[in-house]
Amino acid sequence: MAAKHSGRAELLLGGEVIDIKHASIELRRGFVRKVYSILATQLLLTTLIAVPLQTVSALWMRNNKWLLWVAVGMTLVTICAMTLSRNLARNYPTNYIMLFTFTTFEGVLVGFVSAQYTWQSVMLAAGITVVIFLGMTAFAWNTKTDFTGMGPYFFAALMVLAAFGLVTGIMGLCGVHIAWLMMLYDALGVLIFTMYIVYDTQLILGEWGGHSNQFSIDDYVFGALTLYLDIINLFLHLLRLVGERK
Repeated sequence: MAAKHSGRAELLLGGEVIDIKHASIELRRGFVRKVYSILATQLLLTTLIAVPLQTVSALWMRNNKWLLWVAVGMTLVTICAMTLSRNLARNYPTNYIMLFTFTTFEGVLVGFVSAQYTWQSVMLAAGITVVIFLGMTAFAWNTKTDFTGMGPYFFAALMVLAAFGLVTGIMGLCGVHIAWLMMLYDALGVLIFTMYIVYDTQLILGEWGGHSNQFSIDDYVFGALTLYLDIINLFLHLLRLVGERK
C-alpha cells in the first residue's frame, strides 16, 4: 500500500517502507552505468575496426570500394530501423544485435575516412574529441542549467547543418570547391555536436541530475547510440577541419 510520510512518496511493502523517489534514482544510476558501458564497448569496437583500415594504401581503398558502399547501406538500414521502430532498440537481444551491427559498419566508415589522412592528423582529431567529450560530460553533470528542453532548437541546428552539407556536396559534384565554405561547415558541425553531447548526457542522467526530460529506462541502447553518434560525428568534423591529407 502507498503511504505519505514527511512529504515523501513511499511504498509499504512487506512491512518495509520504501522511498519511491530513492528507488527511482537508483534505477536511473543503473541505467547510466549500462549506457556508458555499452558506449565504451562501441568505441572500442570502432577503434579495433578503424585503425587497421587507416593504414591501408590508396590502391587497396580503390579496389575495395564495394566495402565502403556496403557499410554505408548497412548503417543507414540499421539506424533507420532503430529510430523508426523504438521496440527494436528496446527488446533484448534484438537491440544489441542491431546496435553492434550498426557499430561494426560505422567502424568501417570511420576507417575509410581516416585512411585519407595522416596518422598524426587522426591522433590529433581523436585527442581533441576526447578532451571535448570529457569536458562537456563534466559540464553536463555539474551545471545547474537544464538543457533537456532545448531538443527542438538542437534539432533545427542539425537540419541546417544537413542542408549545408547537401548544398556543399552538390557543389562538389559540379566541380565547385570552396575551401573556406567547407571549413565553415565543419566548424559548425563541431559546435553542434559539442552541444549535443551536453544535451544527450543530461537526457541520460534524467531525474538523477535534476533534469525535466529523460530517456526511458528501457532506452539504454538508444541512449548509448545517441552519445556514440555525437562522438563519431564530432571526430569526423574535427578530422576534416584540422587533418592533413596523405
